[in-house]
Amino acid sequence: MELGLFLEGLKKSLVNRGIPPEAAAKHVAALGRTFTADDLTEISSIRSPAEIEEIADSIAAIIYKNKAARAAAKQTQTPQEPTAAQPVSASPARPVNEPVPAPAEPPVYAEEPEEKMHPMPEPAPRPVRREEPVRYAQNSDDFFTSPAGEDKTAKGVAVFWTAFVLTLPFTLAILAATLAVFGIVFLGIILTIIGLVLGMIAIVAAGSGVALIGIIYGITQLFSFMAAGLYEIGLGVMIVGGVLLAGIILYNLAIRFLPWVMKWLTVLFGFVFGQFRNLIYLARRECYKL
Repeated sequence: MELGLFLEGLKKSLVNRGIPPEAAAKHVAALGRTFTADDLTEISSIRSPAEIEEIADSIAAIIYKNKAARAAAKQTQTPQEPTAAQPVSASPARPVNEPVPAPAEPPVYAEEPEEKMHPMPEPAPRPVRREEPVRYAQNSDDFFTSPAGEDKTAKGVAVFWTAFVLTLPFTLAILAATLAVFGIVFLGIILTIIGLVLGMIAIVAAGSGVALIGIIYGITQLFSFMAAGLYEIGLGVMIVGGVLLAGIILYNLAIRFLPWVMKWLTVLFGFVFGQFRNLIYLARRECYKL
C-alpha cells in the first residue's frame, strides 16, 4: 500500500472513532514525520484495511487516554465553591460603629496555556513488524465468523449458505474459466520454451555445418584461386557469427526470460485465487452480521 493511501485511510479510521477531523489530520501528520525506511517497507506490505483499523484503534486509545488525563488535571486545579448544605459559621457580634471589613477577594489562579500544562501526546507507536502477520488464509477466521465481537446469528448463517448454494454454478463457471486461461498460458509458455530449445539446437547444427563446409572449401581454393578462397572463408566466418548471435538470443529467451515470466504468472495465479477466497470470507462475515 502506498504511504499516501495509508495515511488517508488512517485519518478516516480516526474520524470514524470520534476524533475531530482537524485533530485526526494533525496526529496523522505527526506520525508520518516519524516513519523510517523499515516502517515504509512495512506499510508497503499492508494489503488489508483491517491492519489499518488495528493501528487506528491504538492511536485512538492513546488520544482518549491523554484527553481524559487532561480533563482530570483541569478539574483538580479548579477551586470548588461551598455548597448550600455546608454550615455557615456565625460571626461574633461587632460594635455598631466598627466598620465592616471588605470581603476578601477570591484567589486568582493564573491559567497556563493548555499546550504548556499538558503537552501534546507523543506520536502513536509505529507499526510493529510481525513475524506472522494475520491473513485471511489462516485456519482461525474468527474475524469473519464473529464480526464486532458478536456471535453469528442463525439468520446470517442461513442467508450466507443459501446465497452460496444458489450462486455456486456461476462461481464454479468463473473458477473454471480462470483455471482454463491460466492453464492455456502456462502450456503455451512451456511449449514455447521447448520450441526455442529445439530451434536453437537446429540452428546451431545447421549453421555450424554450413560454416564448416564454407571454411574448408575456401581453404582448398586458396591455392588455385585466392580471391574465391578468401570469399568462402569470410562467408563461413559470417555464418558462424550469425549462428552464435541467434543461439545466444534463443538461449536467453528459453532459459531466462520465459521462466521469469512463468514465475510471476504463478504469483498472479496465487493472488487471483487468494482474492476469490477473501471475497467468500468477506461475504460470510457480512452475512453473519444480519
